[in-house]
Amino acid sequence: MDGFLDECLDVLLRHGPGIVGFSSTFQQHVASLALARRLKQASPSTFVVFGGANCLGVMGAETVRSFPFVDAALSGEADLVFPQLVRRVIDGDSVAGLPGVRSRDHNEREFVEGVFSNGPMVREMDRLPVPAYDDYFEQFKASRYDRDWQPSVVLETARGCWWGERMHCTFCGLNGATMTFRSKSPARALAEVTELARRHPGCEIEAVDNIVDLEYFKEFFPALAARRRKVTLFYETKSNLKKEHVRRLRGTGVAIQPGIESFSDPVLKLMRKGVTGLQNIQLLKWCKEFGVRASWNFLWGFPGEPPKEYERLARLIPLLAHLPAPVANAQIRLDRFSPNFVDAEQLGFADVRPWPSYKHVYGLSDQAVTNLACYFTYRYAEPRDVDRYTRRLARELENWRRAAKSSDLLCVEAGEHLVIIDMRPVSRTPLGLLSGLARLLYLECDAVRDVSHLVRAAAAYGAGPTSSDTVEQTLARLVERGLLLRDGSRYLALAIPLGEYVPPAATNRRFATIIRKLGARDGGRWIVPMDHGADRAHRSRTRKGKVPHLAAARFSVGAQGELVIERPENPTPT
Repeated sequence: MDGFLDECLDVLLRHGPGIVGFSSTFQQHVASLALARRLKQASPSTFVVFGGANCLGVMGAETVRSFPFVDAALSGEADLVFPQLVRRVIDGDSVAGLPGVRSRDHNEREFVEGVFSNGPMVREMDRLPVPAYDDYFEQFKASRYDRDWQPSVVLETARGCWWGERMHCTFCGLNGATMTFRSKSPARALAEVTELARRHPGCEIEAVDNIVDLEYFKEFFPALAARRRKVTLFYETKSNLKKEHVRRLRGTGVAIQPGIESFSDPVLKLMRKGVTGLQNIQLLKWCKEFGVRASWNFLWGFPGEPPKEYERLARLIPLLAHLPAPVANAQIRLDRFSPNFVDAEQLGFADVRPWPSYKHVYGLSDQAVTNLACYFTYRYAEPRDVDRYTRRLARELENWRRAAKSSDLLCVEAGEHLVIIDMRPVSRTPLGLLSGLARLLYLECDAVRDVSHLVRAAAAYGAGPTSSDTVEQTLARLVERGLLLRDGSRYLALAIPLGEYVPPAATNRRFATIIRKLGARDGGRWIVPMDHGADRAHRSRTRKGKVPHLAAARFSVGAQGELVIERPENPTPT
């Protein structure tokens, strides 16, 4: 570590800087302070200023108070006030009094008053300069990492959170004093992506936005999809996207991190997520259908959450094995600026203290450490054994991660029938048919539907007089088979429709194995009796031969109810 710091210091001193700024976020503070101290010792006249999330409010004030080698810290957005600070330093004037700037000759007054100002927010995002990364890439190319690592570049198209403005998710500590949502125009965002892709081809572009602007689905994402030169772009998003939103992400190169966190309505309500569990599953289904990569996490440990919900979730998870699994699962962390921290007692937390590691690292007073810390330990005001009641769910989530790449649940229309192809570990019937009212209702439940909607849909499609009892009885059989989810009076179909979704090679191989096991080849087609316990295949038929690729296969149902699979003479290219 000393050698690395010495090297960093040598680089700084070669430039003879009058001002050095450190942007510090989360775990970066100690490393930044270590370098800043060495810099000040070697060059006392250099003005050292800190900014970033670790300097918001009291955190920046404590940084200036506890570390004399830091001349100033800036709280909040620095775009507008930092140029003023630089001008004052160059002119030899005091930086005291600038909004959001903590300085040694102004700091104590804010501690006494308990009010810490922030720098002015940028209102017009299009007026911000376009970041230049050329220096970084020149240095990277000269390093040993250039041989086997592809760096990524960051893009900012929005600040704040439009959902947090309405209802701040209880565990989220982002946007402390800058929750107001602002975004760049779609044209400006597209121009930046285009320029980044041109200057740094092959680099993944990661949007640092906390939430995507829904207006981008109208122009920005369709324009990305239409580009010849594709990019890889990452965005965080709320999980209540509509199907058309997800469809418009197809072919854009955009991967998303949706704020899913749970499938339990009571727990989601405690989080203030503004979505339901079925909506979260619905999004995962649509992401798979349209080939949109989704990375998400599962959280638990919220005060007041019903332990019995986790038993229900453990039973639910095996039915979702064909959908994108969570990257990680964990008990919630208590972050500064989150409602869980700000309103800890009201929300059910007790004995909130900084992580013990902070005390060992900083060696400061308890109050100073509390002012600097990002993360905090806690007890529950109402004791609960979170590890015990989430243990089974944790195992099922791990099973899901292992099974996700080898599982599928598909549906494809075959005339008046709907073919169900079930390749999940829990599958009891790999092939099935839905007809009549069951088929109609299942297709209608591609999105979350209420019973009242389904009754109206059945009547509109000419299914005859259909009562809610008849509809619910039909749906109950599909729920029993694990093909449909029910939450109160709402339902969601789990199968991915073939068509938009193009199955991977592994799915096609598993499908071929199922067809060869259950059916037989008859000329250029395969016949599969739907009564899998009966062997109706004629002796003249064979179980050998190529099974049509799922994306090119044509399905129909014969006079005896058997499934017929064949490849059209002129299949549509896929």
